[in-house]
Amino acid sequence: MLRIEDALDIILAHTPTATNNKEEVPLADALGRVLRQDIISDLDLPPFDRARMDGYAVRSVDVATARPDQPAQLKEIGEAVAGQAFSGFVGVGEAVRIMTGAPVPAGADSVQKIEVISVNNGVVELYEPTRPNQNITPRGIEAKAGNLMLQAGAVISPAAAAVLASFGYAMVEVSVRPRLVLLSTGSELVEVWEKPSAAQIRNSNTFSLAGYAQAAGAEVLSAGVVRDDFNETKLAIAEAAAIADVVMLSGGVSMGDYDLVKPALKELGAEILVEKVAMHPGKPTVFAKLGETLIFGLPGNPVSVAVSFHIFARPALLKMQGVTELHLPRVFAHTATAVKGAPPRRSHQPARLVIRNGRAEVEPLKWAGSSDVVAFMQADTLIVVPEDRKGYEAGELVEAVLLK
Repeated sequence: MLRIEDALDIILAHTPTATNNKEEVPLADALGRVLRQDIISDLDLPPFDRARMDGYAVRSVDVATARPDQPAQLKEIGEAVAGQAFSGFVGVGEAVRIMTGAPVPAGADSVQKIEVISVNNGVVELYEPTRPNQNITPRGIEAKAGNLMLQAGAVISPAAAAVLASFGYAMVEVSVRPRLVLLSTGSELVEVWEKPSAAQIRNSNTFSLAGYAQAAGAEVLSAGVVRDDFNETKLAIAEAAAIADVVMLSGGVSMGDYDLVKPALKELGAEILVEKVAMHPGKPTVFAKLGETLIFGLPGNPVSVAVSFHIFARPALLKMQGVTELHLPRVFAHTATAVKGAPPRRSHQPARLVIRNGRAEVEPLKWAGSSDVVAFMQADTLIVVPEDRKGYEAGELVEAVLLK
C-alpha cells in the first residue's frame, strides 16, 4: 500500500497543468471559475473621498467648539447626493448637506452625522465637533489604480466577482472546465427513480461525486450505472475516455470476483499507477492513465468515495485548471469524544467542527461505517488519525481537514 502523500505525488505528477485551455466568459457566468489573468485595478477605489453616512460636510475647524449648549452655526450652501457631486467649494462658516456614498465637496474635511444637527431657514446647527476625516472614506484607501487585485489561479468567489465588477472586467479569462464522466459500477445499483428490490440499492454516488466535482470546477457528464460485466465495464470506460479529460468510477476496484475495473483498465492498455493506499476509509483507491485521460477508480461505499475524492481527485481537478491552492484547509482542534484509529492505515473520521467556550472542538459523528450516507451528510470535517495511532482520547489536540 502506498502512503497517502506518495499516492498524491504520483497523481499530481501525472496530472497536466492548465496551459492554453482558457476562454473568455461574461462576468455573470464566471462564479466558481479559475482566473487565467491577473486582475489590475483601473482606478482608485473609492474614486473620491466618500461620505460614510448622511449628514453635513463641514470644515472641522469651524465646528471645533460645538457643544449641545453652544452649537456651531453654519450656512447651508448646497447638497451632495450619491451619483451627483456638489460642484462648489465649502468655505469658512459653510456646510453642504451630504448623503451616504456621495463625494465630499472640496474645502470640507469631515462629515457630521445628521443625528446631532438641526437646520432652520438655511442655518445648520451642529451640537458636536468633528475631527479631520471623520466619517469619510478617503480616495484610494481600498485600492490604487494599477494595483494587483487578484492573481491568475484564484477561484472566482462571490466577493472576488464584486472586485472584478468594480474594476470593469465585464469579460473574464478563465480556465476551460475539465470534462469529467462519472460511472457507477455494480449490478446491485438501480437509478434514483427506481424502487430497489431486497438485494438492490439506489445509485447515490453519482450525485455526491457530481456535486463534489462541479464544486471543484469540472464539467460533469454522467453515463449512469454499469453492471458487473467485464465487457460492459471495458466498453463504458473506453467510451468515456474518448470524450473526457477525466473518468471517475465508483465501485468495482477491490479484490472480489466482480471487481472488474482494474482488469478492464489493463485490457484497455491503461497504465495503473496507484492501486491501494494506506488509508481508512478508501484503501482500494485506483488511479490510472488511458492515453491522456485520467482515470480515478474510487471505492463504492459512499463515505469512502467522498474521502477519496477530496484527498486525491479534487487536487487533480484543481491542478488541471491552474488553481494555486490545491488542498483543503486543515486546522487543529480538540476532540469532543474519543476517536478510534485504524493502524497501519491513516484514518479520516467524519466529524463536525464546533466552537465551545471559545475553543475549537471536533465531534466525531456516530456512523455505521463507510456506507452511512445519512451520518456523513452532517460532516463538515475529517479528523485525521495517523498510521501509528490507535486513536485519541477526549480533549486531545488533533488535525482536521475542513470539507466546507
